[in-house]
Amino acid sequence: MEENKIELEDKAIMYKIVVTNDDGIEALGIHKLVKSLDGLAEVVVVAPDTERSAEGQRITVREGLKIKKVDFHGMEHVQAWAVSGTPADCVKMALNVILDEKPDLVISGINAGLNLGKDIYYSGTVSAAREAVIYEIPAIAISYENHFHKHDFGEVEKLLRPILEDIKIHDIPADVLVNINIPHIKEEQLRGVVVTGLDLHHYRDRMDEKPDATGVPEYWLEREYGEIRTIRNNDYHMIRNQYITLTPVHIDSTDYNFLKQMETWSVIKKNPMNEK
Repeated sequence: MEENKIELEDKAIMYKIVVTNDDGIEALGIHKLVKSLDGLAEVVVVAPDTERSAEGQRITVREGLKIKKVDFHGMEHVQAWAVSGTPADCVKMALNVILDEKPDLVISGINAGLNLGKDIYYSGTVSAAREAVIYEIPAIAISYENHFHKHDFGEVEKLLRPILEDIKIHDIPADVLVNINIPHIKEEQLRGVVVTGLDLHHYRDRMDEKPDATGVPEYWLEREYGEIRTIRNNDYHMIRNQYITLTPVHIDSTDYNFLKQMETWSVIKKNPMNEK
């Protein structure tokens, strides 16, 4: 990468990173992320023009997308575009319309609220990172424990910066996204940074019935935590114990162990492509 090294405000820049999110381009979290990357990379921001939380991998196919170049918090060296679409749309627009060359990395965040366990299947933050992986670009999703206090990002820059400085971008496989969750604690309270798996059972869904203004029932999705089975040392457990968690998530969801078992079923024809 030395041949691609450029100078930006007298700082050595080795990578080009696309930054996006699901909370919208005006959100505080994405500003915190870009500040955390200052001096580490050439940053291009491509993010939704409004909040697009919990949109999962949704893409826009029945209407056109619009983009607008915007000022990003007065940071003149950061080019930024607002997109009238979802987080996944933003990555598509960055790669197919805005950029002239493939970036080295896509980072999505910093999300207001953690994305642990099965959250990764609903999260717009994680979906943007997954979209990059679909394009064979390494990606990172970053979330912070402030769901109920979206404007309080505490000391997130102090907590995140050492991780961003240490990550070897080109060591991340192109078919993997790294899901990072950061607890709402002070720097001196942090017990460390760990690599963990996903805890898919740390909460249950509950539908709460509430009448609307006319008395017609509406159903609102809520969560129950309580005494729920969790797997020790996975992301939920480690966040609760004041660790930052990093979880590698592979884009290929195929269960290859079970695939071998399925091949023994009588109805299954042996794959001719495996025959020599």
